Parts: sequence; C-alpha cells; structure tokens
Amino acid sequence: MRGRRSFRPWLLALLLPVVSGCVMFERPPAELACDPALVGRWLPLPGADTEKMPLGAGDYAEIDAQCQVSLVEHGKPPRSKFRALGFELDGQRYLALSQDDMRDLFEDTKPATPGKLPATSVLLLKYRIADDVLEVALPKASRALESIQQGDRSVREADTMVYVVEGDAEALRRRLATDPGLFDPFDPASRNPRLRRAGTEATP
Repeated sequence: MRGRRSFRPWLLALLLPVVSGCVMFERPPAELACDPALVGRWLPLPGADTEKMPLGAGDYAEIDAQCQVSLVEHGKPPRSKFRALGFELDGQRYLALSQDDMRDLFEDTKPATPGKLPATSVLLLKYRIADDVLEVALPKASRALESIQQGDRSVREADTMVYVVEGDAEALRRRLATDPGLFDPFDPASRNPRLRRAGTEATP
C-alpha cells in the first residue's frame, strides 16, 4: 500500500536508476554553493516517471537556507536529510551530490568501504526553475555508453551500468558545455521529476 512505503525505494530510483544506469563525475566541475532559489517547500507535480519520483499527495521536500534537504512523507516526521549544493555554468544549473550526501540521503549509518568510484566522485543533476516549478534532468547512461563505444577514454564503466566521466574540473566543465546530450532535455513530455513551490498557505 502506498501510504506505508519507505522513502528509500523511490529515492534510489530517482538518484540511481539501475534500469538505465548511473553516470557519475570524477569530481565537482566547479566550486559548490547553495542556490537561494531552492529554499522553500516543494510539492510534486503529476506526470513524472513513477520509477524516478513516485511522490504522492501530501509528500514534499523542504530546503532550508543552507540547502539542507528534508524529505517528508505525508503524516510522518521528516527523514533523509542531505545537502543540495551546486553550481551554475553557461546559464545552466547543476546539483552535485557527493557520496557522503548520498549516504545521508539513504540514511546509511554503516562505515564507508572502499568502492570502485573515486572518493571525489559526484552525481550531477541538472535543474531549472521556471514559474515556481522545479524540473530535474538526470544524466543519460546511454550517452555515456555511446561515448565509450566511440573510443572516448574520458568515460569508463566503473561497475555494471555505472559510468564515470573523468577529468579535472576544467575538462569536466568543458564536457558539460559541449555535450548537452549527456542529460535528459527539459521538457514536460520527458516525464522528468517536477515540483511546484508551495505557497505560504501550504506551510504550517
């Protein structure tokens, strides 16, 4: 039943979509900061792919002035806090989630163990805010795989369907600027995760 589900399954689907793969970047491409435009309460809009963000009525994300995110399921206390820091490049906005952020997100209290990803690696999420609607575009594993097949040595498969785009910060910025196909397009028809900023009347 929907009302009893945990946040973890849909968060995993949102941030690490195992069906299509996952694309990580070796390091943040730029200095990270808190975007004040993200501060507030965000309510899910219908139409998103349910494997990416099956939020229901009454669920929301709360982002404070330090970009600390609390995810709240209807009728339950806030859970899963993490920091949503990011950067802007050529007019495009990105969030960069570190592995620590992701452990906080999944409420994983076990000590970190050595993995196949660089310790500095981040998951990038592209986003835009228009008319108080926040839309998040995920990186496309199919594009990373295509790059590997074309002989691009800056992209490798770190694990099954987990890809790493390698390089220093300048090289990664250049990649973002010249390879727009690396992310899903901003388009309601794409069924990207979309959220609406709540008005003051919706905030207790």
